[in-house]
Amino acid sequence: MRMRFSPRAALVVTAGALILSLVNVSAASAAPGVVIQENGSTFKQARDPQGGQCYPGLGADTAIANRTSGTILLFPDGNCQTKILNPLGPGEFRPDENVGSFLALD
Repeated sequence: MRMRFSPRAALVVTAGALILSLVNVSAASAAPGVVIQENGSTFKQARDPQGGQCYPGLGADTAIANRTSGTILLFPDGNCQTKILNPLGPGEFRPDENVGSFLALD
């Protein structure tokens, strides 16, 4: 048994799928901005970091600035696994931090 959609029903289904895909994209993205790290002569930036994604850091003695409107968590290990939660809020800067990795929350 085959179901047939009328052109109008097909258009409604397509529009609904498009709206759902846009909702999922916006839910996965973090606050716009940039996280900037500096360690000696090494610089690293993460533009518009995605919520829930782990980003590598530059290690001990890293200066880090959170220029997003969301909070990030700093970890001393390289894969956001350590149970030490060190938040860095929107607009905050730390001149000397151990940043093995960071995780964008929102």
